[in-house]
Amino acid sequence: MKTNKIIGMVLLIIIGLPFVTRAQELSQMKLNGFLDTYHAVQSKSPNNFMSSRTRLRTELDMKKGKSYMFASFNATYNSILPEQTKIELREAFFEYTTKNWDFKAGRQIVIWGISDGMRITDVVSPMDMTEFLARDYDDIRIPVNAMRVRYLTQNMRAELIFIPVSSFFIVPYQPENPWSVFPSNTGTYFDVNMNNTPEKTLNNSEYGGRISFFLSGIDFSISALHTWNKMPVFKNQLSTNSDTVFVDALHTRMDMLGADFSMPIGQFVIRGEVAEYFGEIQSLNMQANSNTSLKRNTTNFLLGVDWYPGNDWTFTTQYSHKLIPDYIDIIETKENTALATLGITKKILRSTLNLSTFTYLDITNNGFFNRTSADYSLTDEIHVMLGYDWFYGDKGMFGLYENNSEVWFKAKYSF
Repeated sequence: MKTNKIIGMVLLIIIGLPFVTRAQELSQMKLNGFLDTYHAVQSKSPNNFMSSRTRLRTELDMKKGKSYMFASFNATYNSILPEQTKIELREAFFEYTTKNWDFKAGRQIVIWGISDGMRITDVVSPMDMTEFLARDYDDIRIPVNAMRVRYLTQNMRAELIFIPVSSFFIVPYQPENPWSVFPSNTGTYFDVNMNNTPEKTLNNSEYGGRISFFLSGIDFSISALHTWNKMPVFKNQLSTNSDTVFVDALHTRMDMLGADFSMPIGQFVIRGEVAEYFGEIQSLNMQANSNTSLKRNTTNFLLGVDWYPGNDWTFTTQYSHKLIPDYIDIIETKENTALATLGITKKILRSTLNLSTFTYLDITNNGFFNRTSADYSLTDEIHVMLGYDWFYGDKGMFGLYENNSEVWFKAKYSF
């Protein structure tokens, strides 16, 4: 049934393209998007397919005077995860802009902070972890229904945001998903309850703000948000006969107060973020076997350096750290946890071939995830990509997927 809907959607778009093109001639309406296909196979025996999906993204925007409207749709066919075969509205918002004011309302992606692939102050839009990090980071972000008001000057931007109904991380927990956080090969059955999201009431809304300054030699921002832990914390309880783990996904209120800066120095850009999470719920280990939840204020910071030496080389590195004060032994994570990244990109063949490698280093658990890829531009519209995702570790978030190392291929046509 879902496949028929997607076929119908594709046919409708194809048939409607001439009419939309004619509408573009009569107004400031634009239609663009892309078609991509992605396939990945496990590099270890039994060499299962880890992903096989094709997607049509259509984007429609229209501008008239000070008003602007944007909408994007995904039509996806996924042969590995049939429940991901669907047509969905990704973004849909309208915006009104004057010389110093900007109002934006609707389904939109909100990005705070200056980190690359890490979250410190960037806690507004949650993430879709259906395939963990084995997708483009922009595709992992989940839009939120929000209203934003901004006051703009040449050197300053002040923003207020209100999110009536919160959105949360999508976490794969089904055993048939090769990226499930509850692996099926352990001999333990997991009874998972993911339905503990807060009620959709005004009292459970999110709100906050961010003020940014753009000065000579440095940009910096201060942000605050009354929010939830978007990534669920799992409360585990072992059955009496020890063959089942009952899992409840918990979301509780927390507040974030943070700051970030970016400072160019010659060929380098120095970046940093710091955030205090007030009342962040903590995951407890199995020995706790407790029906209570535990909250702690946590300190999170990041420091990054980007180097642009020329000749189409780019080097980036980041270090992030999380500290849990008032630590006690029943907390599952360690008192101090550290994560770092290292990225290298190089363009060759007159910038038609982009070679890149990006690594997450789990310093706490001695694990890593590396994505190395080659992106060749056949034309401005057609790209073909080949890459390898390498997971390593005995424990931690990358150790969980050590057998998921994969070779992947992707082709993309933009229109």
